[in-house]
Order: sequence, then C-alpha cells, then structure tokens
Amino acid sequence: MSKHLRFCCYTCGGHAQKVMEKIGITYSHSTPQSMYNQWWFWNCKNVPEILPEYLKELKMDPFEAVGYGLNEEIAREIKNG
Repeated sequence: MSKHLRFCCYTCGGHAQKVMEKIGITYSHSTPQSMYNQWWFWNCKNVPEILPEYLKELKMDPFEAVGYGLNEEIAREIKNG
C-alpha cells in the first residue's frame, strides 16, 4: 500500500528527491512547498516502517492540495494511484 509523505528540509540537509532515491522510496509525484521548506511525495512505495526524523506521513487527500502545487488532473492521477 502506498503512502503520502512530507519531507522536511529543515531537518535534512540533502536534496529531497535524491535522499528519497538513496533510501529506496519511490513515488508517483512530488510537490515542492517552498513556504514550508518541504516537499510532498505522493503514492510512496518501499516506505520503511520507522521513518527518519525528516519524513512524516502526509495525511491529506490530493484534492486538498489543488492550488498548492497540484491541479485537479494531477490530483485525480494521484488518487487513482
């Protein structure tokens, strides 16, 4: 089962997408959130049971992120997995 994850750039100094690749997490879409210094990763797979401190589960429906880096078409694609 996939999860949505929030990557906090304050607690991890590396580039978010490269760090995700290094730890083996794949995702269908990523959304930078510059105001929060975060990245949101959608439909993540290979998520470790215990997350590093810079990753938290993003308990958000993709349609809630329309206007925050997603449009309705991308939100629908994410939702449909």
